[in-house]
Amino acid sequence: MKLPPDRTAIVLIEAQNDFLSPGGTMYQYIADQLAKRGVINNLKSLLDGSRGKVKIFYVPFQAFKPGFPELKPGGPGTEGLRGIEMEMKADWGTGAWLEGTPGPEIIEPLKPKAGDVVVRGKLTLDAFHSTALNYLLRANEIEYVAFTGFHTNWCVESSARSAYDLGYRVILIKDCTATDTDREQLYAEEVIFPRIGKVMTSKEFIAAIS
Repeated sequence: MKLPPDRTAIVLIEAQNDFLSPGGTMYQYIADQLAKRGVINNLKSLLDGSRGKVKIFYVPFQAFKPGFPELKPGGPGTEGLRGIEMEMKADWGTGAWLEGTPGPEIIEPLKPKAGDVVVRGKLTLDAFHSTALNYLLRANEIEYVAFTGFHTNWCVESSARSAYDLGYRVILIKDCTATDTDREQLYAEEVIFPRIGKVMTSKEFIAAIS
């Protein structure tokens, strides 16, 4: 398969310390899968091999102020957040995605570089819901969207479903995603994503844009 680089983008969802670094609020649940699948190294190789060929969009989860005033009843940005528990304990402070702590920061090996786009405002599972991602993809005349990041069967899948509904051609780069268990990962790879797009490895994707 060949992909047109000028109409192809990588979307990297939530490559942040709270998921991916020891001390993160959710790291303990995904740590084994990260190590077993070599996901961080795979992502680094993918990004290094794709820069200058395709556009790369980072979509981190939004950081919140201490005390989470944004999540108080009637406060701005509370839509769709009732089911999200924000008071999880982190080694660097209380609460997930807490502004002023390392939690919401993108991990060092995957830091954005010149030409990458960081899309702010993600508040729910779907990376399109409260952000300018769709606008930015359209502005760059993107047709093929390759999804990477965390967790495969939550934010990645939710975002990919929206992309499909919006008319994009969806790709899952399977070795650049992870979730909590083999069972969840394989179900997404083998059952869900083949119905809405194409499943590829990072090496296959790099070859397809070369």
